[in-house]
Amino acid sequence: MNIVIVGAGKVGTTLCDQLSNEGHDVVIIDYDSEKLSAINNRLDVMSIEGSGALISVQQEAEVGKADLFISCASTDETNMLCCVIAKKLGAKKTAARVRNPEYYSQFDFIQNDLKIDIAMNPELACAEEITRVLAFPSALKVEPFARGRVELVEYKIEDTSALCGTKL
Repeated sequence: MNIVIVGAGKVGTTLCDQLSNEGHDVVIIDYDSEKLSAINNRLDVMSIEGSGALISVQQEAEVGKADLFISCASTDETNMLCCVIAKKLGAKKTAARVRNPEYYSQFDFIQNDLKIDIAMNPELACAEEITRVLAFPSALKVEPFARGRVELVEYKIEDTSALCGTKL
């Protein structure tokens, strides 16, 4: 899978590490040459120095061939602009980190009119995960489905439990 990431901060670097280690072809864009050099010393990825919000930089990264474009720069506005440009250049899927709750509350507009496929709010995701853990404290795993309307909860049932062997 061809993946382009804008932003070599903590999130971008972590994504770059994980996706590269999974065998994906990764290009990372950032204006900080020192961060890019540190990434290049550890990983087999292509790095491009510059602003991910510039069409010329995205063209150099061959965003039009990207299966996934992820923007996790420091500002929401930059992330959304990068994704809009990437989509116009032909990226198949785009994802933007959007931290501001006011922007995130307009996700339908962002998705439908700006054509950004995924808007991620890390603080909201963390709060939702904490809520799930508190709601099901003894659960091994909780998986949300249908945009959070249904949850699949995994519990360990002891051999002595009355539920053991019962068909659901």
